[in-house]
Order: sequence, then structure tokens, then C-alpha cells
Amino acid sequence: MSINGGEVSSDNLQLSRSRKTQSELYEFYGKPKSPSKSFLENISNKCTLSKLCAYLLKLFPVINVVRTYKVRKYILDDLVSGLSVACLHFPQGLAFGILASLSPAYGLYTSFFPVLLYVIFGTSQHVSFGTNAVIAIFTAELVESRLEQYDLPGHHSTVNGSTVDNLTTVSPEMDDDVLKYKVSVAAGSSFIVGLLLFIMGLCRMGFITSYLSSSFIAAFTTTGAIHIISSQIPNALGIKIPPVNKPGKLIYVYIEIFKAFPKIHVATFIVSVICLIILVLVKDVINERFKNKMKMPIPIDIILVVVATIISYFAKLHDTFGVGVVGEIPPGLPTPELPRVSVDILGHSVVVGFIVFVLTISMARLCEVKHGYSVDDNQELVAYGIANLGGSFFSCFPSCVAPPRTVILSTMGAKTTLNGIVSAIFVLLVIMFIGKYLESAPKAVLAVMIIVAVKNLLYQFKELPKLWRVNRYDFVIFVGTVLCGVLIDFPYALYVGVLLCLLTVVVQSQNSSSYTIRKVEQEDRLLEQKTHDIPLSNSKIVIFRMESSLYFATADQFVKELYKATFNPKAFRKQQDKHLENNVEININQSENNGKNDERMSLSKTNYENEIPVVPLTHIIIDCSSMNYIDMNGMKALIQINSEYKQVGVTIMFGNCTNFMKTFTEKSDLSETVDIQNVYSDILDAYFAATHRK
Repeated sequence: MSINGGEVSSDNLQLSRSRKTQSELYEFYGKPKSPSKSFLENISNKCTLSKLCAYLLKLFPVINVVRTYKVRKYILDDLVSGLSVACLHFPQGLAFGILASLSPAYGLYTSFFPVLLYVIFGTSQHVSFGTNAVIAIFTAELVESRLEQYDLPGHHSTVNGSTVDNLTTVSPEMDDDVLKYKVSVAAGSSFIVGLLLFIMGLCRMGFITSYLSSSFIAAFTTTGAIHIISSQIPNALGIKIPPVNKPGKLIYVYIEIFKAFPKIHVATFIVSVICLIILVLVKDVINERFKNKMKMPIPIDIILVVVATIISYFAKLHDTFGVGVVGEIPPGLPTPELPRVSVDILGHSVVVGFIVFVLTISMARLCEVKHGYSVDDNQELVAYGIANLGGSFFSCFPSCVAPPRTVILSTMGAKTTLNGIVSAIFVLLVIMFIGKYLESAPKAVLAVMIIVAVKNLLYQFKELPKLWRVNRYDFVIFVGTVLCGVLIDFPYALYVGVLLCLLTVVVQSQNSSSYTIRKVEQEDRLLEQKTHDIPLSNSKIVIFRMESSLYFATADQFVKELYKATFNPKAFRKQQDKHLENNVEININQSENNGKNDERMSLSKTNYENEIPVVPLTHIIIDCSSMNYIDMNGMKALIQINSEYKQVGVTIMFGNCTNFMKTFTEKSDLSETVDIQNVYSDILDAYFAATHRK
């Protein structure tokens, strides 16, 4: 739009300004102020009583929640959502306690203590902390590997690589020793996980999640679902298979399952099929179809556990038909003990801690986007750390978010983190008074519940066609992560997935697009030269842009692409040198011949001079809008091109300089080779400056 004589035109835009270099802008508008206070002054200003109180309030978000709590507005939603999640906490605590190769009681403990601690330190009201299937299976691998290494008496593992011990197959005395050792290993792992996450939170390392793609998280959770489902098939079929601990574990597990097919326990199989039908019917049909008409979904998990336990008790399924049951659940809370920590479990626990962070913060961010509130990544790290640290003193294994429970909190509209108190109280009642009545619960019921709880994660395979169409790198990350996790072992899904994420960052930066830009002949508009078939002005001035920062991974590519887009100054210089050499030879011959030959040699010289290579450009303007970071390699590349093009008479200029680029130019060796009059904040200013210098 332009304004001419009071009339407004909607077609054209006219700008009135003088072109200015970066230094001229600083002189006219002032240079950005740098901090004048010293480091010690900044520290002393921050260490005030008011700021200390603000920090404590931030460290304990529950204080602000209680202070601003609107009872009439929030209480009902928090009560209903907390109770709904508790109906999952209880059966999943039993199931994941077994999945972790411990006993159901320890799953209940992990559903209580970490939940309370997250209420105090967490910032997302929709994150349901506690037991998690993926973390449980990692815990099982850890405790089983420790048992195999120390070969404790009474250990008769029935793990299929990631499953659980059948604690009813050995004598009670030996079972107690084995279980105590397992619990000590799991609690020690929880302590290390908590300490790691707590330190990461204090060091403000929440930014780490930015380096993990959503395709990796989807692939990793999908791989976890495959392993979890595979681990529960023997329990659902009532069969036992030997432990498998070698590469290709999952393949060997299924070989053993097929070998044991003739030995399927019929009664257990019937229980599993009936429970599977009921769970799928209620969860995927009734709850899903009528979710808008129901205040809360039918808590089929807890209903199924209660009904199955009653039937099992009165029908004596264990004694009469040999159906495996949960067994003893000791009432009461465990006595706090100092966790047993050893170097042997350090590496595995660090991996688990990383998984806890990635899975939980991913779910927190999904809820943040959906409900429009803010989640503090660093405070979340502190919350995860303290929840695991505190839980480790009460015999808890590592805790994490559970997507099914989090989805319920999100759907039910939980208003604050205080909904976790309702869930914790319910679980506490189960631990103190109700647990002893659940000892007859069939293991097959819990196995089927685990399978149904994680089956939705397998639906992420549906995203593969979309990933292939939209971004092949994400497709490779997803497929590579899943294949390594399935064909080798679950932990390799993490190692390979993270490696692929890092590799794709490097590959994409090295393959970043670069192109030349020219000014349109009839107007002040810059367009990419290759993609627009319109008249472009001033072929002697080229603007070059590469969509990437300039660092060690892209510096060489930057130089090569610039040569390709313009011309190679080194090759051009060689052509000039070759011409000069030939010209010298001609002059020598002229001095040694007579006049007739002089005329011939003069004609030969004139013909050669007509072939002198002409410099195709006068100015190259580097568009720095994408250069948010430059390292030493990038600086050397800029110095190199400035020197090489200067030798053949081409001026290098810089436009659209970012704040980093401006500061970097002033403080680095680049300022010694690049004229400050060639550095501009605006690309058009640089262009018009180049046209007027011709």
C-alpha cells in the first residue's frame, strides 16, 4: 500500500528510508546495551529474600495451587477425575508389580508414594505418575540380570527375556530371599533415577527434549508395547518358557511360545479369553462410543479384578483347576529403608531415568497444548527426581507417567494436581485393608489387562504412510528404532533411536537447501532465481542464501554451494594466471623477431586477449537470516570466501544479519578481513548499496 497526496492505493507499497550499514544503524539508533553489572553484582541482586521466597514457591508448586484453589469450581472435577484414575492405579499397580518381576504389593507402593510426591512438586494436573509398563519391563530386565549374575539360591526364573518370576514355584524361604534382593535392586535403581533427574532439573536441562523427534518417541513406545504384550502371552496362556537372554530375544521368545502351545493351560486360557472380550467390549465400544454421554468411563479394570477375584476364591480356581493367582499381598506400608546402590546398576538406571523423562515430559506437553496451560520442563524434572528419590526409600521401583491414566485425567477435566491426593488415598485403602482380599485374583486377568492397556500404542504403526509422505527422515527413525528394538533387544531401541535422531540432524543440516536470489526488474522484490521465470535485474549482483547455521557440519557445504551458485574464484584465478603466462611469452618473442614477425605476433596477441575471462559478478551478498550460530569452522569459511572473491575483484557483502552474526563479526577474526561498510541489517539496503558502488 502506498500513500500519495492523501490517496491510498491497495496495489503498491512504497518505502521511504535511507540505506544504512550496521555501524551506521548503531550510530543513529544506538547500540544494544550490554550488561554493565558484574557477575557478583548479579548474584547479589538475585539472592534477596523476596526472590528466595519466589524460588521456593516455584520449587513447591502445590503451595500456589492451594493458595489459589477455587473450591466450588475445582473440587468436583478433581474428585471425579482422581477417583477415576484410582480405579486404574489399583489394578495396574498389581499388574505392573508382577511385570517388574516383583510382587503385586510393590506395584501398589509405587502407585502411592510417587503419586503424593508429584502432587507436591509437579506442574501438570493431567500427568498421572506411578507405575508404567515400559519402566516395569526395564526393571524386570535389571533385577533378572542381577539374579543371573549372582545366581541366588531359589531363583528359578520364568522370564521370557523381560517377564517375571513365578514366585510360587520355589519354597517360601527361598522366595523371600530372592524377592528381597530383587526389591533392593529395584529400589536402588529408583534412587539413581531420582538423583539423576533431580540434578538435571537443578541444572535446568529441560531443553534436552527438543532434540528428540516425535517419531522416535512413538517408535520407542511402540517397541515397548510389543515387548510388553509378548511378555504377558505366557501368563495369559498358562505356559512356562525358559529364559532368553541373547540378541534376537523376542524371536526366540516366540519360538519357545510356539513350542509350548500343546501345553496351554485350558482353564487359564478360558479366563484370558473371557477377560479380553469384556475389556475390549467395554473400553473400545461402550466407553468410546458413549464417552460424551457419560460423566466418567466405566471402571471396567477394577470391576473385572473384583469379580474375577470373587469367582476365583469361591470356585477355588487355583486349587481345583491350577489357575495361577497373585498370592500373598502383605497389608500395611513398608518400613522406610536406605536404598542399596551399586555401580552394577548405574548404567541401566541412567537409561531408565532418561526414558522416564522423555515419556513423562512428552505426555505433559501434549496436555499442555490441548488445555492451554504452561508446563515448566525444569520443575518437572525436579518433580520426577523427587518422586523417584522418595519412593526408593519405601521399596518402590522407578516410577513414570502412564498414558492411559493421563488420558483419563485429560478427558475428565482435572483442574489441579490435587486430584492425585484422591487417587493416593484410594490406593492407600487398598494397601492397608483391601489387599488381603485380592490374593485370589488370577494372574491371567492382570496379564490381559496389561495387554489391553498398551495395545493402543501399536496403532502408531498407522502413521507410517504419513511419515513416508511428509518426512522420510522421520520414517527412517521410526522403522530403525522399532526394528532394532524387536530384532535385537528393547534397550537397543533407545540407543539406535537417539543415534538416528542425532544423525538426521547432521544429515539434514548438511543437505540444507541453498539458492540464489535476484531482484525483480520492475519492483523492489527479491525472488529465488530458479523458481521464477520473470525478468530479473542486475545480473552482476547475486544474493546467496543457505537455510542453515554455519558450523563444522555445514561450513564445507556452504563454500561448495556458493561456488556452484556463482563461480569458483580459485579456478577463475588459475585461468587469469594462465593468460598472463601466455601474454609474457608473446612479448618475449616480439623482441627477438623482425618487423614482419612483430606484426604477426601482435595479431596473435590480440586474438588471445579477446579470450580473457571476464568476472561474471561484481558483488555477492550473503543472506545471513538463517545463521543463528557460527563456530570456528564457519568463521574460517567466511574469511576464505571473502579473501578468494576479493582477489578476483568481487566484493562480499552481508545482509539480514542476526544479532548473533553482528556480535560474532565484531568479536571474531572476521572483523579483520570484512569491511564493516559491507555489513547490513537489511538485505535490500545491501543490494542498493552494491548497485550504487558500481
